[in-house]
Amino acid sequence: MSPLALSLLATFLVSAISLVGVVFLLTEWSERRAMLFISFAAGVLLATAFLDMFPEAVERRQDNGNFFIASLAAISGFFLLERFLSGFHSHDDSHSHASPSGYFVLLGSTVHNFIDGVVIAANFLVSAALGFTTTLAVAAHEIPHEAADFGVLLNARFSRRQALLLNFLSGLAAMLGALWCFWFEGLVEHRLSWFLAATAGMFIYIAASDLLPELHSRTRSEWIYALPFFIGVGLIAAITALIPDCH
Repeated sequence: MSPLALSLLATFLVSAISLVGVVFLLTEWSERRAMLFISFAAGVLLATAFLDMFPEAVERRQDNGNFFIASLAAISGFFLLERFLSGFHSHDDSHSHASPSGYFVLLGSTVHNFIDGVVIAANFLVSAALGFTTTLAVAAHEIPHEAADFGVLLNARFSRRQALLLNFLSGLAAMLGALWCFWFEGLVEHRLSWFLAATAGMFIYIAASDLLPELHSRTRSEWIYALPFFIGVGLIAAITALIPDCH
């Protein structure tokens, strides 16, 4: 098979990991379970940003620009977007709309998945063996991430089927990333550190501005809800330590 065909197959398999949320179609979704997943998701997002994406951005830096500007720009952009979305729904008290955090998670994960596709394709351009190794590493990294994202979408008042479909469509961005890498070989990789830094900024904003404040406001001093946060951090830390080249 050609490197392009292998890249598309690999990124489709990675995209399919987003369907891990199908297990929630068979179980009831309570507020307690929602808060446990919110805590877990916050830990996963923050750990991914600080332990994976920022170090990877530094390693892949190919210019003298301050790519952390991309993180600040992403946080600022999300701040303005949340103000807009909050104002748009300010006159609706029915709570029937999905909350901004759901849209933010979808946007951040889509960019993240796109970057994964670029990196997988770039490694297949080097060799098939390196491409397969990278695919396995990305897959291992994405399982907790996709499970956490699905939990956030459910808590953001998407239906289970909507959350499953949207999470899968977001995952398919990995295939677009692979195609982009082959179409513009060298261009995306040269700016990959900026993409990584921007995505890290998105994840930090989602966790710090939406998930953690909601967790604190709805669970008060119940310490059991702090445990999933540290499980999420520990899981990403372990994956990063065991598979240092997960990107």
